[in-house]
Amino acid sequence: MKLPIAHKFVLCILAVATAVMLCILPFLATEKETVYIYTKSHRPNSREVGFVNELKRLGYEVKLNASNMPRQEDIGIWFKAPEYVKEINKSQAKYNFIYNEDYYPLNWQEIQTRLIVLTPYQDLYEHYTRSNIQSAKFILGVNLADFYINSNNFKSGYKEYPLVYYGDNNKSSPLAEKLRQEPNVKFLGRFWETNENVLPANEGDETERRRFLSKAQIVAVYNKADSIDSKIINTETLEATASGGLVISSPNSMVKEIYGDNIIIYEDLEDFPKQVSYYLNHPEIMRSKIINAQKITAEKLSSAASARRIREIIEWLNKTA
Repeated sequence: MKLPIAHKFVLCILAVATAVMLCILPFLATEKETVYIYTKSHRPNSREVGFVNELKRLGYEVKLNASNMPRQEDIGIWFKAPEYVKEINKSQAKYNFIYNEDYYPLNWQEIQTRLIVLTPYQDLYEHYTRSNIQSAKFILGVNLADFYINSNNFKSGYKEYPLVYYGDNNKSSPLAEKLRQEPNVKFLGRFWETNENVLPANEGDETERRRFLSKAQIVAVYNKADSIDSKIINTETLEATASGGLVISSPNSMVKEIYGDNIIIYEDLEDFPKQVSYYLNHPEIMRSKIINAQKITAEKLSSAASARRIREIIEWLNKTA
């Protein structure tokens, strides 16, 4: 007996729907892993917010600054100082991670739970591995929802500031002192006195910082030699490259390793103005380096890259548990 065309159509739709359900059932049956994240302070900063959002995009359920501790099947990530280990010991999570950018090790004798120490510093990572403490290289990347290249970035007349010095005024910076004598240099950061050369961006105001950075042709960043600043890619560099400024930095081996010549390294105070003059007079070369540096930041040092790194570590731990 031949079925009416309408019946055949309905049966075809049902068959397709059944096939689709069979395909997605394994995914529906897999429960999302829950990640508890405890930020450095009660109010999450831009990088922490970006990281949370990217973990959600990867399919994790995220609980932010919950009043309770993670359960045994959950994961805890703590953006806290090393001393916070005593509190983390109360967690029953299957994995606990701690991350901060303080340059001193935690006391391994205080660890009473399964803890993985995340650090951006190569030598601290090596110290932990020698001490039989589970550790991984990790850096909390820049939030590209807050810092990004404006669509007008390379249009004539968009850039207002030939040179912006980006850094706080609580560190001894020979470069900042030298640039104070230059009338056309602007300053961005905390603890600067109020005057016409200081860009008025409040701490925590990412929109204003991005706007000022995107308006800069060149952003100068200082890392004190033989200090922790020279062992890490600082927030100023991440935000400036993400926002579309050409970064000129004092020597920093990690910056050189990751960015190559897309971030300009000046050797001394006499070399700095030569570098500035060269790139201001060669806008096409400057544009190429800006684009390349932004791409490197997005691929390796963004919130999305940090979330992928954590997923990679969690998946490795799940396989080896």
